[in-house]
Amino acid sequence: MVRIICRDIIIAVALMVVAMPAMAQSRKGADEPRTRMIPNPTEQAASEQGIGKQRYMQPIEEWRADGNALYGEYTYPFSWLERQVFVRVEGVKQPYELYVNGKRAGGSANGYVAAEYNITKLSREDKNSIELRLGDGDKMSRIECFDGGEARPVAYVISQPRVRVRDVAWRANIGVGGVVNADFSVVMQNETLGQKSSRLYYELFINDTLRLTGGYRDVQLGMYGVDTMRFGAAIPDSVLWRGGAPRSVILRLKNRIAGRDVEFYHFDVPLRQLEFTDGKFYVNNAEEPIEWRDMSPNVSVEELASAHADGLRAVRFTAGCVDDALLDYCDRVGIYVAVTAPINSSLSGQSRKRGGNPSNMPSWSEEYVARTVNMIHSTKRHSCVVAYFLADDSANGICLYESYLAAKRVAGDRPVFYFDGGLEWNSDYHPEKQ
Repeated sequence: MVRIICRDIIIAVALMVVAMPAMAQSRKGADEPRTRMIPNPTEQAASEQGIGKQRYMQPIEEWRADGNALYGEYTYPFSWLERQVFVRVEGVKQPYELYVNGKRAGGSANGYVAAEYNITKLSREDKNSIELRLGDGDKMSRIECFDGGEARPVAYVISQPRVRVRDVAWRANIGVGGVVNADFSVVMQNETLGQKSSRLYYELFINDTLRLTGGYRDVQLGMYGVDTMRFGAAIPDSVLWRGGAPRSVILRLKNRIAGRDVEFYHFDVPLRQLEFTDGKFYVNNAEEPIEWRDMSPNVSVEELASAHADGLRAVRFTAGCVDDALLDYCDRVGIYVAVTAPINSSLSGQSRKRGGNPSNMPSWSEEYVARTVNMIHSTKRHSCVVAYFLADDSANGICLYESYLAAKRVAGDRPVFYFDGGLEWNSDYHPEKQ
């Protein structure tokens, strides 16, 4: 019996060892999704909040087309040698493979959501080539039955320290007596094999002059470790964000390693408390009637501004690629937003039988879930976004059930809707039932 048990354990361990390369291969490519993060070399550069070229950020300024490939280049300066290098790719709007200096760095079947790739090991000092090999979108066309608009690939290379700011999130909670507590979370990540430390400084301001709070957190991370630094502050309710009354506070972050400042961030933070109960939105404890107006995510900021001038208060961007510039504008002017995952399988009809709509085909489940979760992670820092939609006109089935469950795990206080699903459970609200 002991011999049999030992044999079974050895077989199990062997299977794990064999499976590890396959598991690693499935994760090879894009990093975990996050909202746009641009590291800056100084506090002044951070306050300008641009995405233009600077010491820690290089946009790919020109693409040269050759067949189904786009070619660009970036420069790896000497000052990046002890840092990590990432490239963020946006707006491709079709499947692609990413190559750096002729070697594969990753790829995506979904060109409608931004993706980041760690290209540190593929980069070399001085000039580097970057290539987007555009794939055949025929397979994806089954779930992309919408006008994707013109592909406008945007890519930029950023440099971060080995212990870096991975992501930032915030929320507001109105407590007893109307006291507003603002809570901030900063995810820190160690990109090395050894134990590393840094000191994260934070400051919170109103109007860039009135300092609400400040301090620092010491970060100790083991090999490839990740931890979340948290801090909070009491803020006046007069600075809370809501539709039609856009207000914000300012968050400044500084990452210091071994006494040297290695990255700075400056965020305009629109804080608001959101609840969705019995089919009604409550923003900062006040009911907020919201009537969605559908708009294509292909609209320009100027077109959106024109609609806002004509009275637009709430927009649901249909399936596609929502540019950060649109969401930044909605944050600034106070437009409520719902974002839809880039899924529309309407041309496959409503049948759930084999060969019918892919929404009920388990083989598509991973793609549906990835598109939904990546959409949420890449837009979650925009307070204007108050809801998510799973898809447009895509029947219903196992893929959208799994998408809903995955979305609820990461959407936080935002509801998840799907109005075209036949009044099933995978929607937090059904207009037809009201």
